[in-house]
Amino acid sequence: MSPEPWQRLDTKAPAVAALVGAGIAISAGVPTAAGIAAGTSLRVALAWVLPPAVLIVITLALVEYVRLRRTQYRIGAERAELHTAIVVLHRRSLPRERIRSVDVTANPLQRMFGLVAVKIGTGEHADAGEGTLTLNPVGKVEAERLRELLRGGRSETDGTLAALDPAWIRYAPISFLVPALGLGAGGVVMQVAQWFTLEDELIGWIGDLFSGVPLLVVILVLAAILTVVGVIGSLGLFVEMWWNYRLDREPGTLRVRRGLLTTRSISVEERRLRGVDVVEPLGVRLAGAARVDAVATGLVKQKEDEKTDHKTLLPAAPKELADRIAAEVLREEVAPTAAAQLIPHPRAALGRRMRIGRSAMGSAGSIW
Repeated sequence: MSPEPWQRLDTKAPAVAALVGAGIAISAGVPTAAGIAAGTSLRVALAWVLPPAVLIVITLALVEYVRLRRTQYRIGAERAELHTAIVVLHRRSLPRERIRSVDVTANPLQRMFGLVAVKIGTGEHADAGEGTLTLNPVGKVEAERLRELLRGGRSETDGTLAALDPAWIRYAPISFLVPALGLGAGGVVMQVAQWFTLEDELIGWIGDLFSGVPLLVVILVLAAILTVVGVIGSLGLFVEMWWNYRLDREPGTLRVRRGLLTTRSISVEERRLRGVDVVEPLGVRLAGAARVDAVATGLVKQKEDEKTDHKTLLPAAPKELADRIAAEVLREEVAPTAAAQLIPHPRAALGRRMRIGRSAMGSAGSIW
């Protein structure tokens, strides 16, 4: 196969960057303008805020335009290549035979313009993303073409192993994320109040609202409110992450597609699959559910993907379904995770562990 001609990124990239700049300008400019207007007037506040906002939008769009003009890629018979030259020329090349994943993501702004980001990876633990090529953004049709090209032109699907069941959302509120989301929401409210210099007023309003109420009751009420907010947040997070979820088996590949606002398409090569992990956190286990993770080489999280779990094949779902999916992924009749009989340690082992623990604590105490 002869190499393709050099290709450019999608020309809509500067428009997306301009919208990102507008969002940054609004989020920073509104509280700043409110603070200035409180001491002077709205006209003075706008005179201070609008020029920097316009400058941010123009700068981001211009930088993206330069990046667009100075970036090109191509897929050859032996290598996938990406050249960028904004300030320093970078030439990155990956051997075709070492490419292990072609993942596709799209945030809400990119989806508005029909764009996606394509990440081509070798699965190596390389620094600074040296084991990946990121084409951001390209059109959806181009992304699918690249994916099929790098997979050898195979576009057929062997079958759908699992699809989203809306009933699975009931497992979201029993996650450890609930208290974290509740506390996070409370912190956001206080931060916004501080932006508008209303922090003292908010605290005073809460104090007046619970005037004469015992402190313990106040704490319990606030904890209940934050818990409700956390539950709502966990439900929203589940919908955003797992909307339109599908687990398909394609020739030699397991493909997970999911996401409401940010869509994701993640591929796991079956030849790199070493097993599965049926995970049952405490709350999920008490509800009779579990999730399924892939155990495979090459599932490397880059810094920009810390929020993207590349190994989850099935979200929290009934345990029977999790065991069935584990068996189908491994092409076995019975899931090893369901058939395995665990044997407890003998009592002598527990006694020995306790004696070693006491001895270690005694040694540590003698040092101090």
